[in-house]
Amino acid sequence: MQVILLDRVQNLGDLGEIVSVKNGFARNYLIPQKLASRATEDNIKAFEAQKAELVAKANESKAAAEARAESINGLSLTVAANASPEGHLYGSVGPREISEKLTESGYPVDTSEVIQSEGAFKEVGEFTVKLNLHADVEAEFTLTVEAEEVEA
Repeated sequence: MQVILLDRVQNLGDLGEIVSVKNGFARNYLIPQKLASRATEDNIKAFEAQKAELVAKANESKAAAEARAESINGLSLTVAANASPEGHLYGSVGPREISEKLTESGYPVDTSEVIQSEGAFKEVGEFTVKLNLHADVEAEFTLTVEAEEVEA
């Protein structure tokens, strides 16, 4: 299916590009998320009419993401988790826990923005966490996972 991109989509293209994607990807993700519309003549004309507005909106969202990234880069947070004496967690620290801790600390982050390519953390230690705040903007901070104090 041919679609015209209404925003920059990572690994797909930039604003205004006409790309071919699988029907399901367009119908189930791109079009409902308002990242693309079908590349019909009417939609292409409508896009050209509002291109300046869409470019300004895209630049504004990128600038906001860059500002968030600046405040998060270099940050250091600590999460307490239930762990064995050897340092293995009884559960794990995943994107949900990380986004909740960041939001608690005054840096609102959505769970989908947390990137854990190695999977959830299952041991006590210090880890570098990446956040994908925009298609072109990433942030990085240090997360320390420590054992919870157990009351005897």
